[in-house]
Amino acid sequence: MFKYSTIAAALIMFGSTSAALAKSDNSFLTDAIQINLAEIAVGDLAQKNGGSDDVKAFGKMLVEDHTASNQKAISLAQANGITPPNEPKPADKEAQQSLAKLSGPEFDRDFSKAMVKGHKEAIGKFEAASKGDDDVAKFAQETLPTLQKHLEQAQSIAGKETAAQDIQPPPSDKVSKARSTEMIGTLPGGALPISEYYKQSVYDNSDHKIGDVNDLLFEKNGKIEAVIVGVGGFLGMGEKNVAVAFTSLKVAEKNGSRYLVVETTKEALQAAPGYVYDSEKKVWLPATKQG
Repeated sequence: MFKYSTIAAALIMFGSTSAALAKSDNSFLTDAIQINLAEIAVGDLAQKNGGSDDVKAFGKMLVEDHTASNQKAISLAQANGITPPNEPKPADKEAQQSLAKLSGPEFDRDFSKAMVKGHKEAIGKFEAASKGDDDVAKFAQETLPTLQKHLEQAQSIAGKETAAQDIQPPPSDKVSKARSTEMIGTLPGGALPISEYYKQSVYDNSDHKIGDVNDLLFEKNGKIEAVIVGVGGFLGMGEKNVAVAFTSLKVAEKNGSRYLVVETTKEALQAAPGYVYDSEKKVWLPATKQG
């Protein structure tokens, strides 16, 4: 009797767990579709109101990638008996309406900030849904590299917008000389040496090592644009070099030591486009263009 009661209890527990998982999948698919709809709408807006070619190109990429993702999400929703939503969440619609009032540099600034925040939130939801081997989890796993690529692009654009705001033309030669004197021999408070980044290990938010910084890339204006992170391999052999936006790196302190943290995963970096260093041209090139 005890044996059959145990089996019955196990079946009830399994049924409850399955129902909970199904409910979680339903919620995620609804969120995924609404995220896609929001990104498609704001991508269209970026192509119309964006001030820079980078923003317009990013908007085009958002429309193309999220349209493809939405087709998969809708098919999964229908297969699971879910009625797909036909518009973004109210908060996303309000954000889009606010952006629609802007254009040029103002639009680029607010758009890039919104895209960084939005894609971080989306990645969190997709990472949570990627744990498993069912169709919904596989969809989340396949979509994560694209979302990570979007986040890095948004961070790159946001970094450029911040740099552009920092550059103010001097009103006179006198001011220029004063600024020059100020810059020579002074050190900004909290400034970190390059050694804190170059050849340092990079960790995720869970303190797992995901790679090492192999190079830092500067723009002509002196700003650090990106870092090359070597992922995988052993003692530098067989590792894959990927580009990460410099603004995505944070310096954390623990037990008196500093280390680098980036909000991504080792799997996401391994799925990112690879780069190789051309020693003759002294530049990093996409791995597909090597030679």
